[in-house]
Parts: sequence; C-alpha cells; structure tokens
Amino acid sequence: MKELKITQTQEWIIDALLSLMKDKHYREITVSEIVSEAHIGRRTFYRYFKTKDDILLLYCHAIMQDLAHIILDKNNMTLYSVSLSYFECLNQYLDFLRLMQQSEMLYFIGDKLPEFMANVAVMTGHVMPNQIAATERRQDHYYYAFYFDIGGYWSITTLWLKKEPRETPEEMAKMIVEVIYKR
Repeated sequence: MKELKITQTQEWIIDALLSLMKDKHYREITVSEIVSEAHIGRRTFYRYFKTKDDILLLYCHAIMQDLAHIILDKNNMTLYSVSLSYFECLNQYLDFLRLMQQSEMLYFIGDKLPEFMANVAVMTGHVMPNQIAATERRQDHYYYAFYFDIGGYWSITTLWLKKEPRETPEEMAKMIVEVIYKR
C-alpha cells in the first residue's frame, strides 16, 4: 500500500469537521457548515470528498498509517510491541476518539477496523496484499482468527476510552500479553 498524502485543503476540511464536532453532534453537521468553517467553496469540498463520512474515512486511514509507522519504528513484531504501538497511536488521537464517542460514532471506526488493520499489516510488511485478498476469498481459519483478534482489540479499546484515569499504553500492552498467553 502506498504512502497516504493529505493535501493542505484536505487538512483544512478535516480540521473544520473536528472543530464543529466539539460543539455539535456529527449527524447534525452539514457540508455547508464544514466549508464555511474551512473557508473553502463547496466545489472545492466535492473535489476531495463525496460525503462528510469520507472525511472521517481519510482521517482514520491517516491514523492507521501513523500506527504502521510506530510499529515499524519499533522494529519488533511481538504481541507486546504491536499492542504497545496500537495504544500509543490511539493515545495520540484521544481527542478525536472522544469526539467520535461523544457523537456516537465509534461504530464508524469499529466497523472498518478489520479493513484498517489489514492495511496496517500490509504497510508493515507483515502480509502481502494478495494474501489479504486470498484469505478474504477463502474465509479460512486465519480469516476468522483475524476478526476475532480485531474484535477483542476494539472491545478493549472502547472500555479503555471510557476510563478515567485510563491505563498507559504500556499497561495495556502488558495486560493483552497476559490475557493472551495465560488462557
């Protein structure tokens, strides 16, 4: 998967949506409000996005690209290291995740998380793109195990987001290793 590049205009649009979400429920925000907040025209918005969901999708892909870079920087593909990278990355985006939670939009991420994490696996060289497609076609043991793992991570993530104070990324990674290996 090639490196995702976000233009300055796309950043303005993302920032505008996130700014509006601080005071307004996501479903109530209109494209007109987004373009006004971003100081761009409607035609410019539609040059980059078809819907406001596409803004969230692009931002989530950017977050997953950051996750891939964090994993690669550690140069260690152990369960602990990948779990630590996952929670370090999410910790950097807590404000966004809280906005999504406040707007009852966490499902948007959860529903797409298998796709996002498959892309992370490709970006980190853990699997090849053709392996993802072949596994999806076969829907074999690995396919179900992947969805099981992703579901577990996401469930833990939603619990972690609700906690105050919440565990550190290190504590979360350690807990995941303990749960997986002490079954």
